[in-house]
Amino acid sequence: MSVADHIQPSDHWYKGAIHVHTSRSDGRLSPEEVVRWHRARGYDFLAVTDHNVLTDMSTYSTPDFLTIPAIELELDQTSLGTKYHLVALNPGDDLAWYAQDLSVQEAIDRLNERGATVILAHPYWSALSWPEVLPLRGLLGIEIFNTSAHTDFGKGFSTVHWDDLLSRGARLVGFAVDDTHWINNDAGGGWVMVRASALKIESILQALREGDFYSTQGPAIYDLRLERDVFRVSCSPVVTINFIAQTRYGAQLQAPITHPLRGGEYHLRGNETFLRVECIDATLRSACSYTIYLS
Repeated sequence: MSVADHIQPSDHWYKGAIHVHTSRSDGRLSPEEVVRWHRARGYDFLAVTDHNVLTDMSTYSTPDFLTIPAIELELDQTSLGTKYHLVALNPGDDLAWYAQDLSVQEAIDRLNERGATVILAHPYWSALSWPEVLPLRGLLGIEIFNTSAHTDFGKGFSTVHWDDLLSRGARLVGFAVDDTHWINNDAGGGWVMVRASALKIESILQALREGDFYSTQGPAIYDLRLERDVFRVSCSPVVTINFIAQTRYGAQLQAPITHPLRGGEYHLRGNETFLRVECIDATLRSACSYTIYLS
């Protein structure tokens, strides 16, 4: 099985930012400045997720640059008194249903009823534990790297939260984002690379839902293949490749000092329930694959 088996020859890779703020909420740059910044750095699509308000970005869409309607909602309360934050892509125009006294599950349900793609934002920054996330239904995934949470508080990485959930049976994909507010160098640190048939909202969202993407801070993942009991990855030059599975399963490959890794393989031991890959370069930037479920 290959990640490319069901991909058509006409498909392309698109670089996207899916958690970004503007001056319409608590970002420092205007919507126009945000678009200009991302276009200049090779992004193909952008989701502006201002807090509790839908910012209309449709006028900035062109044949070679897509804006996806989106929002970040804050509601409910965790065991430590923080709020749950949900990023909703393509949530519809009507937010009359939204109220901060809704439970997080009620909000997820209502977003799903409207066809939205729902992601749990920055679990580490929000002080969330796996028992607070595992019961939730209707999430596509969680943010596994959030640049703003990293540069503000050193709490950007949530891969441990992800693996805790995967090990307990959750099926959630992982997203790298910036959560850019244009403060503390919080732009350009994490994004998704999506393989889709067209630069259109439904094509991009379908690819995210089907796992046709990877999350990255810089390294590229070119191919993943599970053939019989061997899991192979090819990637841009890196110094470490981590094959992550539950509990004591998985492995790490380290490059010799003078010869970076351009790929590697992992031989399944037979009891893995899931498997994913991290490719880490010499500057400690990483790329994370989607998850393959083996049970």
